[in-house]
Amino acid sequence: MDKNLHIVSFDVPYPANYGGVIDVFFKIKTLSSLGVSIHLHCFDYGRNEQKELLKYCSSVKYYTRKSGLYYLLHYQPYIVSTRANHNLLNQLLKDDYPVLLEGLHLGWYIKQLKINNKKVFLRAHNVEHNYYNQLGNVEHNRLKKIFYKLEASKLKNFEKVINNCYEIFSVSENDNNYFKKNYKKATLVSPFHSNDKVKSLEGLGSYALYHGNLSVVENVKAVEFLIDNVFENLDCELFIAGRNPSNTLREKISQFKNIKLFENPSEKELFNLIQNAQVNVLPTFQATGLKLKLVAALFAGRHCLVNNSMIAGSGVNKSIVLCNNANEWKTNLLKLMIEPFDKEMISLRAKDVLHFSNKKNAIKLIETIFG
Repeated sequence: MDKNLHIVSFDVPYPANYGGVIDVFFKIKTLSSLGVSIHLHCFDYGRNEQKELLKYCSSVKYYTRKSGLYYLLHYQPYIVSTRANHNLLNQLLKDDYPVLLEGLHLGWYIKQLKINNKKVFLRAHNVEHNYYNQLGNVEHNRLKKIFYKLEASKLKNFEKVINNCYEIFSVSENDNNYFKKNYKKATLVSPFHSNDKVKSLEGLGSYALYHGNLSVVENVKAVEFLIDNVFENLDCELFIAGRNPSNTLREKISQFKNIKLFENPSEKELFNLIQNAQVNVLPTFQATGLKLKLVAALFAGRHCLVNNSMIAGSGVNKSIVLCNNANEWKTNLLKLMIEPFDKEMISLRAKDVLHFSNKKNAIKLIETIFG
């Protein structure tokens, strides 16, 4: 039987250079390799059309995301109302193929599809109202804080629309428990990613690394924590790599001789930075979803130093070192900087990440959607 699937993405999923689109792109790539014909629909608000997507999709259609004050004041969440598109809806209704919506961002389509007897599935990248509420907690800009808090309230109210989905595919154990409790349906499908096996190097590196999207407030807070509480007076080199850092963050980093910024690295450059680091340092103060920066570090890096919030719901616990205060970060970092990464550690890491297999998770999707 031919397997045709509409996938609706909140953004153009290539280049695969930040969390959400990494999951979408490698999901498409893996499903395609297993014989699924993918009809991709994506919202373009700056990333432009990408020929690379045609390698894995039977068709790719682009739609313009709306913006403006009207949508900020709309009763529906901004991330939802700006992606409501009747042309896209009509495209989805032309056949009887099932539909996978990438995120509550596409929640406007759920009821419309259900009414027309379309089998609709939701990929939940987060419990979105928790995510936006926590963004509001760490945001310093007053207007942005108001936006995040208002959006969180709207998202919490809007979320009940997912009762109309056939199934919810969650990214972490914590999120899966939330959706099962509140909507009685959820399947855990770990995030898709660029790795097919653990590629950690043996031996020693010379620096610690933090990587993440540096335009996201939660990642900026993590960087500031590392600078102010761990590396400021430490004889240890920290590399910080990520997209679109602010001038304020650039200025802060420039004040330290032992801290170096790598702006907008390519996928290959970032992989090399992760692989050659002695320690990947990954604090977060937002225990939502599952962080793809953690997955990248586990598959390519040596030692991984994390806090409880970073591994919440990840199922990873054997091949990382936990730190939950500044003193623990410093003590464990200095210890690991001189501890070679060996074959036994690589073997343990490989066992710890078995549930992140792209192929296994794609098969789970196929069995649920087409079975």
